[in-house]
Amino acid sequence: GLFKEKGSWGNTDFSMDYAAQDSKEADDDNMEDEEEQQQAFQSGGFFTAKATYACPKWTNGRNVTDIEWCPSHKEWVLASYNNVVQHHPSSSSAATAGGAVATRNLSPNEQFSSAFTTHSSSSTPNEGIIAIYNLTMPERPEHIFCSGCPIVHSQFHPVEHPKLILGGGTSGQVLVWDARVGRYPVQRSSIGSGGHDVELVGMKVLGGGSGGNEGGSGIAAAGGGSLSTCKLVTASSDGKVNYWSVSNLRDPVETVKVDANLSCLDVLQYGSNEGVVCGDERGGMHAIFASSGRDGSGGGGGGASSKRVVRTIHPGGVFGNKNLDDATSLEGDDEALDSGHYGMVTAVAARPAIVNNANTRSSMKETTTPSSSGMSKGFLRGAGGLLVTTGVDWSTKLWAPGYTDAPLMSFLSNSYDYMSDVQWSPVHPSVFATASSNGTVNIWNLAASLDQPISGTEGISIDEFSGADSATASSSSRQGLNRLKWSADGRRMAVASGDKMHVLGVGEDVWKTKGDEEGKVMNNLLSRG
Repeated sequence: GLFKEKGSWGNTDFSMDYAAQDSKEADDDNMEDEEEQQQAFQSGGFFTAKATYACPKWTNGRNVTDIEWCPSHKEWVLASYNNVVQHHPSSSSAATAGGAVATRNLSPNEQFSSAFTTHSSSSTPNEGIIAIYNLTMPERPEHIFCSGCPIVHSQFHPVEHPKLILGGGTSGQVLVWDARVGRYPVQRSSIGSGGHDVELVGMKVLGGGSGGNEGGSGIAAAGGGSLSTCKLVTASSDGKVNYWSVSNLRDPVETVKVDANLSCLDVLQYGSNEGVVCGDERGGMHAIFASSGRDGSGGGGGGASSKRVVRTIHPGGVFGNKNLDDATSLEGDDEALDSGHYGMVTAVAARPAIVNNANTRSSMKETTTPSSSGMSKGFLRGAGGLLVTTGVDWSTKLWAPGYTDAPLMSFLSNSYDYMSDVQWSPVHPSVFATASSNGTVNIWNLAASLDQPISGTEGISIDEFSGADSATASSSSRQGLNRLKWSADGRRMAVASGDKMHVLGVGEDVWKTKGDEEGKVMNNLLSRG
């Protein structure tokens, strides 16, 4: 069981580098290959170790759809999976073109999802699963939860972790599992009565620090808090955004409609406006705030409930909703010529609040609060209000909605592969990481450079078959990345590739701050105009 496995409680040293320990304990026959693999990660000091977590009996043929670190037990990491992907010979060649896809292509001999059904008499097929891995046991999950639909988002309950697990399915339902009861959900949200009835594209916690950020307001990070102060916010692809009380996830307490087909979601971890930012399938960006007085611009671009207002930050594309034939009429309009994403926004990340960071000198400690830099249009001004997005248009974009609705900068992928995820470091104010469908991770430090990632333009190959030099590895040999997630202390990163989850030890040069990093970011941005 979840609470009885050896090493899951008092015998675990939370300060130990489990990824490095697992690598050192590899079999002697594999030591030489392992050392060659590690050279790629040790190069430049960005990643120091790598361990891979998967359980073929349960995960073979699936894809990891979400990753979350446990706020209260640093050795636990959660991964959700969709259903077994079936092989279609007619589309195989298209799917594997260039080797730059983030999903696996399976042979016709792969098992169907019914082969993984533990209880044959159960009427609930295991189409989707959630696995909790202990970093000390890479060979199998410590616990597995099952679902009747593919799971696309998951996380530990913000208050009752690690006993309760939350998940969102392609059916649109929010599911709750209780590790003390069994593998199947103990509660499901209703499809009617305002609940979602199409696939969820995002699920985050409001009113407390998210599970992966100890620098938030502290509810999740501290392992406590009040159920009444925590809310869950979910978004579905039809533009519906629901707010839930975590004490009752059967029916939403509030619903907001955005006039767009949403594709991703994140929350703003500052202020009292319960800000939510969303990307859509056409490249647009939208924000939702608690009241019209906070955003400074009223509605526009979407509907709103009586308590919340929706504002479209950018409609997407170089001219947004304007026709490309109107290009000549916009030659003098610099803001109209600032391009958003062309196509779906795959991920959006608001910069987390970093308070009392032990890695930063006390004289330089950052207090990302509304009073420190001021608020404008619902967003914090200064480096604390930055957003970063990725899209299928090969680009990563940096935004400062507190100043302008247009993206500040756009970084194109050298390999022309779509970007699948982006996450800010929870401890370093100027560092974020991106995951690409060509199987590489890039580390950016805006205080060091706005021109290219500090990890190099070719990125760092994560796939176990990439060889010792990621720069020379063939792109066709790499497996696309699905998700990435920093640990709360910024010293580990979990990266998903197909059905495998790789845990990387992060080098000191990445998580340790050096002076006033936020000031350097602002100076670099101001120097660009």
